Amino acid sequence: MAGHFYLPDGTCITGLREARKAPNALPSPTTVLKMLKGEGLIKYFQRQIFEATATTPRLPHWTDDEYFEACVKYSEEHGKAARDSGGDIHDIIQNWIASGSFPVGLPQVQEQQLSSYAKWHERYVARTLMLEKVVFGKGYAGRVDHVARLRDGRTAVCDVKSQDITKRKKFSQYPEHFLQLGAYAGTISPLPDVLINIYVSSKTPIILESYTWPGSPRLGHELFLNLLRLWQFINNYQFQETSPGESLVGLLPFASLDETPSVVLSGSANANAGNVSNALEGSS
Repeated sequence: MAGHFYLPDGTCITGLREARKAPNALPSPTTVLKMLKGEGLIKYFQRQIFEATATTPRLPHWTDDEYFEACVKYSEEHGKAARDSGGDIHDIIQNWIASGSFPVGLPQVQEQQLSSYAKWHERYVARTLMLEKVVFGKGYAGRVDHVARLRDGRTAVCDVKSQDITKRKKFSQYPEHFLQLGAYAGTISPLPDVLINIYVSSKTPIILESYTWPGSPRLGHELFLNLLRLWQFINNYQFQETSPGESLVGLLPFASLDETPSVVLSGSANANAGNVSNALEGSS
């Protein structure tokens, strides 16, 4: 079983087999959430199969098995390209939050994605409280992307996701997104106020839309813990558990968000965050 696991020193290892060899290796939220096989993932695989069969020519001498393997290879290459693209904009956004400066020479799509995100960030985020930090919860660990204090005073766990909306024309919010944010929220003290996904289109025209989940962070955390227990049972995986907010790294327990060193970016707009839901279209 593939997946990411974190050791007490914050090191990330891959695969359940390797995790069983390591003491106190904790599964990441995304590893646990793979159990859901959500609607979005199923549709993605169905489309991958369709596109592979539609675009992979079958050579006359191929057997059915050889043609199947060729389609699978196409699907894997296409999926890797999509993941790399999503990872690229994720890293670009994280670097911009940390530095406040735009990188030079970005491809047009990524430049528009970053520009759209920067508009949202400067309008709604007062300051960054946590950025790309490994956090430890009760029986799990992961890397939280961004925890911020909004301009209306609330604290939020934020996560950027890219989606191809050229065909369906709108973003999809899946339950696993809520549980992922809830898992990260459960490692933070005090518990953040809201969970926000920022969706950005992966192809032009670039659209960005933020979605504030109506469920509380506590609910998201509790639902994730229930799924974690099921994951432990199915995989017969036991490990030392810690209380939410405690770090296995051997450092002090998590500081409150107000005590965490922050990155302050001056906003170009002073709008109240409200429900922090808006759409932005990137310009060419």
